[in-house]
Amino acid sequence: MLKPVGLIEGHYECRSLGETLPVFTDLLAMEVVELKANRAALKHPNTDWRLVVHESGAKAPEKTFDNHYGFRVASHTEVDAAWEYIEAHKEKYRIDKITKPQKAHFGYSIYFHEPGGNHLEIEYYNPGSALHGRAHTAGHWETPLTADRFPGRGYLPQALTHGTLQCDDLEKTKAFILGVLGLEQAGGMSDRTVYVKHPSTPWYIVMLPRRPRQYLAPVNRFTLRLATAAEVEQAHKEFVANVVSLGINDIENIERTDGNTSFIFSDLDKNWWELTANG
Repeated sequence: MLKPVGLIEGHYECRSLGETLPVFTDLLAMEVVELKANRAALKHPNTDWRLVVHESGAKAPEKTFDNHYGFRVASHTEVDAAWEYIEAHKEKYRIDKITKPQKAHFGYSIYFHEPGGNHLEIEYYNPGSALHGRAHTAGHWETPLTADRFPGRGYLPQALTHGTLQCDDLEKTKAFILGVLGLEQAGGMSDRTVYVKHPSTPWYIVMLPRRPRQYLAPVNRFTLRLATAAEVEQAHKEFVANVVSLGINDIENIERTDGNTSFIFSDLDKNWWELTANG
């Protein structure tokens, strides 16, 4: 089993950075911390993991509702305020779909569709839900942001909390993520969903069994950091040698760029992951 030191990034495909980045900065309180040709890294001030947005052009596919990222606000009424604000400004940001506030999975949220072909969620959970085995609902920040950081909207996204992935077989997927990737379960709803996370941090991934499936390109992935480059290299050797027994669908070569050693691979559900380390 891998021993990651963190779940550090989600990777997100869009059509145009120029269209998608304002959705994140103006509507979700994200900040651009790195900008390169066809790629930007964003970070929420209260969240240590980053969202890396890749520009793939006009042919980037529409992603299903089940492949989204979620942001959390501190109160129930802020979800209503977010719906009102985004609905009023949807033409400016080319938001073509937005749901009314709704209850689901013990939360209260809205979903909207940005011009890059993706859905996003603004959610609220009662923190007390964590006392009933739903660890993913626990607080995702220590010091809340104040309205001066995000004025004039009536709501304030306090954290980037989660991403989601479809899967074919929930039990096999859970066994791979817990037994091979070294993540832990953070809650779930029997055979309908499983929430997984790194033991030391609150952000999580929701696994959703679906048929038929939408299979995503490698540019849509989650990144785990290992302690050393040697661990990345050893993991690559073991994955190549044990493709079938471990449930690896595809594996790419090791790359060494910008002072990092990394490789990407897909699991038995053809979902993509990355292992990386400094060095």
